[in-house]
Amino acid sequence: MAKLGCHVLDADRLAHECLAAGEPTYDVVLAAFADRREVILRPGGEIDRAALGRIVFADDGARRRLEAILHPAIRDREAHRIEEIAARTDAAVVVTEAALLYETGGAARFHRMIVVTAPDDVRLRRLQATGLDPDEARRRMASQMSQDEKAARADYVVDNGGTLAATRQITETLVAHLREDLETLRTGTPLEPAPPLD
Repeated sequence: MAKLGCHVLDADRLAHECLAAGEPTYDVVLAAFADRREVILRPGGEIDRAALGRIVFADDGARRRLEAILHPAIRDREAHRIEEIAARTDAAVVVTEAALLYETGGAARFHRMIVVTAPDDVRLRRLQATGLDPDEARRRMASQMSQDEKAARADYVVDNGGTLAATRQITETLVAHLREDLETLRTGTPLEPAPPLD
């Protein structure tokens, strides 16, 4: 989508920024996980996101505690980035890439919701390719709302289980629809239900 001219904000990257030393959320996270400080803090003072991830995806209470700290900070950063984009351009399609929008109640702030799906075995393989062991990858998948439920709520569904060429083609159609949505919004007209992508 970025290659097609959209401004893409990655919530995971924003979370990484929020966990950097010197950020207010850095100190709050260390305080919230003080009993695991030696596990999540690297010798140089950087929070070990992989270690923190292993903790929170094995403990729902810990995950909710971390989300309560990070999600408001991520939303603030996202809003600031959108303001920066708006200051530089007359109109733009801005896309936030985030896995937990439905789970955290964040979907309501967007004009359109796009859900990207793939078969579970493909998702598992892709998570393992990032360095997660199979059990940890399954825990992360289980912590999310089912793909079917997300797809039923979405305006657009992109099947990302096939070839790169097929995904690219459907993404081009999606971006064309989003540009039409942008022009509709600029006229002050409410959006109609989203058309199918095929």
